[in-house]
Amino acid sequence: MKTIISRFLRTSIGRRLFLLFAISALLPLAVGALLSLTQVRALLSEQGEQRVAALAKTYGMALFERLLVATDVAIATAHNPALATQSDALAPKTFESLEIVRGDAREQIMGQLPPPPLSDAVVERLHSGRNAIFVTEAFRSPRVYLAAPVDEASRVFVVGEIKSDYLYGGTAELPALTDFCVVEDGTSRQLYCSAPMAPAVLRISSGRMESRLPEMKWTRGGTEYMSRTWKQFLREAYGTPDWAVVASQPSDYQLAGARHFTAIYIPVIGLALLIAGWLTIRQSRNIVRPVEQLAERARGVARNDFHTRLALDRNDEFGELAAAFDQMTERLGRQFASLQALSEIDRHILSKNTEQVIRAVITRMSEISGADLVTMTLFEHENRSNARTYFRTADGFSMELRDLSGEDLAALAAMADDFDLDLQGGDASLPSYLERARDAGMGCAFVQRILWRDEVCGVLVMGFRSGMRASAEQRERARELSDRVAVAVSSAWRDEQLYQQAHYDALTGLPNRLLFKDRLEREAERSRRDASPFAVLFVDLDHFKNVNDSFGHSAGDAVLREAATRVANCVRSSDTVSRFGGDEFAVLLTGLHHPQEAWLISETIVERLSSPFEPAGHTCFLSASVGIALFPDDGDAAEELLKSADTAMYRAKSGGRSQVVFFEEKMNSEAVSRLTLDRELRAALERDELTLHYQPQLDLKTGKLVAAEALIRWNRPGHGFIPPARFIPLAEQSGLIEQIGQWTIERACSQIRAWREEGVPIERIAVNVSPRQFRRRSIVKHLRDALARYQVPASSVEIEITEGLLLEQGEAVEGMLRELAEAGHPIALDDFGTGFSSMSYLKRFPVHTIKIDRVFVEGLGSGPDSEAIVAAIIAMSHALGKSVIAEGVETQKQLAVLRRLGCDEMQGFLLSPALPPDGVGQLVRARSLALQLS
Repeated sequence: MKTIISRFLRTSIGRRLFLLFAISALLPLAVGALLSLTQVRALLSEQGEQRVAALAKTYGMALFERLLVATDVAIATAHNPALATQSDALAPKTFESLEIVRGDAREQIMGQLPPPPLSDAVVERLHSGRNAIFVTEAFRSPRVYLAAPVDEASRVFVVGEIKSDYLYGGTAELPALTDFCVVEDGTSRQLYCSAPMAPAVLRISSGRMESRLPEMKWTRGGTEYMSRTWKQFLREAYGTPDWAVVASQPSDYQLAGARHFTAIYIPVIGLALLIAGWLTIRQSRNIVRPVEQLAERARGVARNDFHTRLALDRNDEFGELAAAFDQMTERLGRQFASLQALSEIDRHILSKNTEQVIRAVITRMSEISGADLVTMTLFEHENRSNARTYFRTADGFSMELRDLSGEDLAALAAMADDFDLDLQGGDASLPSYLERARDAGMGCAFVQRILWRDEVCGVLVMGFRSGMRASAEQRERARELSDRVAVAVSSAWRDEQLYQQAHYDALTGLPNRLLFKDRLEREAERSRRDASPFAVLFVDLDHFKNVNDSFGHSAGDAVLREAATRVANCVRSSDTVSRFGGDEFAVLLTGLHHPQEAWLISETIVERLSSPFEPAGHTCFLSASVGIALFPDDGDAAEELLKSADTAMYRAKSGGRSQVVFFEEKMNSEAVSRLTLDRELRAALERDELTLHYQPQLDLKTGKLVAAEALIRWNRPGHGFIPPARFIPLAEQSGLIEQIGQWTIERACSQIRAWREEGVPIERIAVNVSPRQFRRRSIVKHLRDALARYQVPASSVEIEITEGLLLEQGEAVEGMLRELAEAGHPIALDDFGTGFSSMSYLKRFPVHTIKIDRVFVEGLGSGPDSEAIVAAIIAMSHALGKSVIAEGVETQKQLAVLRRLGCDEMQGFLLSPALPPDGVGQLVRARSLALQLS
């Protein structure tokens, strides 16, 4: 701008125009700006004063509301002194100390320092049934005391010191850059200040009773402040002199808007001046500008800028000169771009980056040819019928897979090096490498074959929408670029072949030891960063030498290929299977959640490799030994892990072959025990070793046994009863829980039918349903079929679910729960209060019964916490129309508390442990007889 003005002022007319501009535009704008800024500053100052006055009033009203709340809290605490010791009550948050005054007797119920004696005026006010506030001088600040009548008839009062933080609020709660002080009217005693204020501001006349006093300005630390005062009347409500609230704000804060307005307004005025100046000098520049543009473009060509165009829209000599200059620049640009493209592609070829060569060819060809679309199709080295077509899109580069027929490949090999094709002539049998150009609306295509040693390895296609043909210059550029692509493709083919030979096993096609170790090291680095364990398996075929000796090496190679396929099918796509040589394989298992997953996969590998092999019409049987090493427990480096897995594999061989062994013996024994238990549990269902015991549930109102909870038991031969906590989680993980759940429903329905035939008055049996069973809707059908088979009503089978089911699968199971509830099944929520208890669950889902967990029942009678929780659960459940059962009741004291709290039913060892069906019948009959005799 400075250079333009200096050139403009060289002429006499330019100077006169600039002077006229200064007089007619600059002076009026400056005067108007000064007047506007003065008016804005005065307006903002008035608004600031009003805002401070509003803040003083708001704070005073809030102060009065806190006094009213404190009065209510004091009276409530006097009626119930226990509230003073509860951490979540309001009294400890509101008062420093509290005491109850009954005549001359004073009872301290909270705090260390008792309130001072009450004056006659305060006592007289309390006797009249009115509240009182009095202030005493303290070491640091005055203390405010509240006195209120609790019972006027018996002359009982409550007196307490109000906490300063509660009464005046914390500093963090105050508005930004605003200070408050509270002063007692008449005495000018300062009760509270968030920051020091000038003494003159705090001296308030006691003779004036207006609620709002005039503003005052004062200075602190070189900063000017503006204050407003609000009087809060307290004499009538609390018999104390009125309090004046003084609010102060820095004057600069109130005038911040003026500074912001100035920061915007001045640049706007400046912009207006610039626009006026620009309009003044524009016409003078109209003649000089074209010459300057021509000179600048000449300098741009010297800097290798061939893309910018003058494009002067003028019907004079300057316009003709600019058009000729643009044509010359365009021709030079194409020649230079061609040389630059060849140089760039040669660099990519030397760097062996075929992808970059393709991108460079398509980009440069699009720039120098003028074609509307450029695509490149390359054929795969091993299978030329598979091809990849590359092209540019609005978002970058893209690639599509193509299938070429043998006829297309033969026709392409027989054609000339380059040729033109009509894409919109109605011929539907175009080769697939031209589909992209046709779909993009191209009318004509120029095709340049990419040859390497007289063999077609791809095609370069230029598409034109207008149907024009490629020029001789464009054809020459296409030939030059296709030759470069041929060199890059041949180099990539050689590199691919060398990589395959260096990193993959020639017999099986699996990664070899070199590639496996590289992936193993990468996975170790990732696991150190993410703390995610993985495992290495070392697999060795047992007695493989016999196959080579008996059937020959060709049969042995066939067995190895089949073994590689079987092992690969046992793992996930994210895992790596490698052949180390001979009959040894290594497997990298990533993303493990538990070491047992590696054990299960290894067992599957052993099982698959134990199936018969049939090489060349012969049948042979092999087995495999597998060693497992875990990262980082068995090794922190690739070589160390492989060594540990190899050592574990040799332990498997020395231990009898055809087995899986962990490098750590402890983990190996745990895995064997777990797998054995899983197998035995599956067999237990077939051998009918599982049984149901029933724990009775007592109605606390009638004293009758009305229900029982079905609890599964496993009588394992040679081991006795196995605890459910040991085999139920295993069944959950293995999916066997679904079969066990169906068996439980069948047995429960059968038992309720048998009890009814025997005259045992058990109304319902509660059946625990696993979350896994709700993953399928078949549970509804199983229940319906079992009820129909044994002819028992749905109300006799109660469905027990856990909070975890509602949390993890709430939306999925909601429909099934409603269907079960509508069919007549009671729904019970087990272990309530130990998980993510939520009132929304009780409102949203059709739950009829709440079961209080034994954790809360154990504490009944020994402390107030458990009783408070149980009381809250019972009250909440009854308010929602739901019944309550307490689990784990073991003492008479617990039972007494539950009866007092209104619990509906109970179960536990105090009543009876879980019993076999006959024991339940005997207990019910004996209790019924005892009730009759009583």
